[in-house]
Amino acid sequence: MVVKFIQTSDLHLGMTFKSLGDKSKLHRLDCQNTFSKIIDLCIKEKVNALLIGGDLFDNPEPQKSLVKFVTNELERLEKENVKVFIVSGNHDPYKKGSVWVSYKFPKNVIIFNSLELEPKRIDGLTVYGLAYTNDTKQPLKNFKAEKEDNFKVGLIHGSTTNINWEEEPEAGYRPITKEDINKSNLDYIALGHFHDLLDLKTKIPCYYSGTPEGLTFKNGGDRFVLLVSYSNKKVNIKPIRINEREFQTIELDCTNFETEQEIKKALEKHKGENKILRLVLKGSPSLDFTFDIDMLRKEYESKYFFLKIVDNIHVPEDLTEDETIRGTFIKLMKAEIKKEKNEEKRKRLENALRIGIGYLDKRL
Repeated sequence: MVVKFIQTSDLHLGMTFKSLGDKSKLHRLDCQNTFSKIIDLCIKEKVNALLIGGDLFDNPEPQKSLVKFVTNELERLEKENVKVFIVSGNHDPYKKGSVWVSYKFPKNVIIFNSLELEPKRIDGLTVYGLAYTNDTKQPLKNFKAEKEDNFKVGLIHGSTTNINWEEEPEAGYRPITKEDINKSNLDYIALGHFHDLLDLKTKIPCYYSGTPEGLTFKNGGDRFVLLVSYSNKKVNIKPIRINEREFQTIELDCTNFETEQEIKKALEKHKGENKILRLVLKGSPSLDFTFDIDMLRKEYESKYFFLKIVDNIHVPEDLTEDETIRGTFIKLMKAEIKKEKNEEKRKRLENALRIGIGYLDKRL
C-alpha cells in the first residue's frame, strides 16, 4: 500500500503586505490562489491527506470571508475523500475566540486541540499533532510514538535548535532538538514555522516545507510544497514549486559606475511580471556619478509586479577637508552626518553632500 500526502505550512492568509504599497491587496489574493493550487495538487496527485503545519492564517481571528474561502476549498477535498490535518501556529494559536473554536470546518478536517501530541488515524496513516497554545512548550520532549504498521507522521509547528535563524524574534518558539526527533519512533516529521524549504538531515526524515508563497524579501526564489509518499517502509519526499510571485533582492556595487546605465542594465536583466524585486545600490562611486531613483522606478516599475530601489550609496571617504569653501562645506556636512542617529535623515544629509559638492565643483 502506498500512502501519499501534501505537506505545507505558513501560508499566513490575511497578511497585509503593507511594504508592497498598492500591490498589497493583490499579493493577499496571490496567497489565496496558492492555497487553491495546493488543493488542486492534492486532487491531481490523488493523495490520502493534506497536512498543514501551522500559521494557515496570519492571526487567530481572520475575516469571516477569508474563513469561508478556506472552508470552501477544504470542501473540495471532502468530495475527493481527502483528509486534512491542521495544527495551529504562533500566528493563529488555538485559544478561546480563535478561528479553530468559532467556526465549523468540513467533516474531513481534523484540527488538533490537545496540549500533547495525540494520534489521529486514517487507513494507512497516523498523524500525531498538538494545539499551539504557548511559545515555550517542547513538543517532542520525552515523546515516543506507538508501534504500529501505519505510516507514523508528526505534524508540529516549532523551532529546531540546530539551524541558523538569523536572530529572528520567533527563533526559540517551541524548541525541537535533533535528539528528540531521532528518539520519537516516528517515520517522518512535517514541520512548520521556518519559512524556507529545509531538510534537517536527521535519522528520521524531518522537513520544513516553508511558506508556499513568498511573504517578505527573506523568502526569495521558488517556494514549495512537499509530496510525501510511503511504501515498503521507505519515505520519498518530492518538492513541488507552487508560488505565484517571486521575491528577489539584488545588491549592486556602484563604486566603479560612471553613469546610471549600469543600474538600468541590472533592472532590465532581472525584470519579470511576477517578480517582486528589491534593488539595493551600494558602494562609494565618484561624485560625478548621478542617478534619479524616482525616474528609474517610474521607467521600470511596469516591468515588475513590484519594484523597490534602495539607495545605500555613500560618499567617498577621501574627501578633502581644508579652508576652502568646498573643504569647509565637506567638513560641516560630515560632522552633521556623523552625529545624526536617524538612518533616513543621515541618508538625506549624504545625498545633500553629494549634490552640494557637485554644485560647488561647477561654480567654483
